[in-house]
Amino acid sequence: MLKRVIVFHSLNDFSGSPNVLSSVIRGLISRGFKLDLYTSALSGGYLSGINGVNYHKVSYQFTRNKTVTLLRFIISQIRYFFISLQYIGHKDVIFYINTIMPFGATLAARLIRKRVIYHVHENPVRKNLIHKIALSIMLRCAHKAIFVSEYLFNSYRMEAERKILVYNALIPDFTAISGKHKMVYKNPQIIMMASSLKIFKGINVFLELAAKLPDYHFLLALNAHDSDMNKYFKRKIIPQNMEILSGTNDLHPLYKKANLVVNLSLPNLCIESFGLTILEAMSYGIPVIVPPAGGITELVEDGINGYKVDPVDLESLIKRITWILSDEERYFLLSSNSRLMAKKFSYTNMINKIEQALGYR
Repeated sequence: MLKRVIVFHSLNDFSGSPNVLSSVIRGLISRGFKLDLYTSALSGGYLSGINGVNYHKVSYQFTRNKTVTLLRFIISQIRYFFISLQYIGHKDVIFYINTIMPFGATLAARLIRKRVIYHVHENPVRKNLIHKIALSIMLRCAHKAIFVSEYLFNSYRMEAERKILVYNALIPDFTAISGKHKMVYKNPQIIMMASSLKIFKGINVFLELAAKLPDYHFLLALNAHDSDMNKYFKRKIIPQNMEILSGTNDLHPLYKKANLVVNLSLPNLCIESFGLTILEAMSYGIPVIVPPAGGITELVEDGINGYKVDPVDLESLIKRITWILSDEERYFLLSSNSRLMAKKFSYTNMINKIEQALGYR
């Protein structure tokens, strides 16, 4: 039987959902699947340059002008709809929708009676009209929905038989590198955060921490262009103990430096559905600090491999950071436990379950 999957993802960049999708695509191709991928760009993102993929570009990008971005998004959905209609005569074709947003493809797929699988990475705290439309279409049209955490799985009201929990995992190429890394207790100790350039990601909190903890070095890796960074930080005071990097897609060199990795997303504005960079950090044996809400909490056990702390509570953050980094024996216990936790998220298991969702197992 020909195993052919038509994949749709709106924005190819260096954020979490295309990173996970790239891992899924590689796994499916290794198992004999034929994949067509429709996305915004053929370069400049995690979905670029994957061997065996039949690429199709559907232009779409963000701008600072919300009206222009909305118009571009609507146009891209119309294109997805008409592109999808061409598969009406193709037997055994499955549509794979990554995130809830490429709903134009979903509508066409149901019209031509094709199986639709969603890979859901998000549950926006503040839903605009587009989010509500996309969510409604997903709930009505998905034959099966894959959720990346128990938190997300329980957040969506769908029939149990249409839902499947599949935790994200790291590709073997990544763990082959991280597994060889030996943690070093050194000075100055480096606290790292990898993030998109959004205020709800807690970037301002990270700046405050750096200012209040001058004995540590702070490393901020941003999925952003230099021009956007310059605008964001133009009127902010950057502490001398902070280094900011832009457009960083290869985080291996940074993980090799880091002693602690934090995620400071503000729960009242953004609830993390998983936390891929946290899993990557743990595979390096790096202790972590995360917010106390969302799917990201499923990666962390307080006092075992890190801590769950509300980013708004700056005093508690400082207390936990200094507690983790102030004792070498304690630190290496947390480090060892981080690696053990990361190993629970199996890549083979992830691909097996996705094959199951596609109906091939």
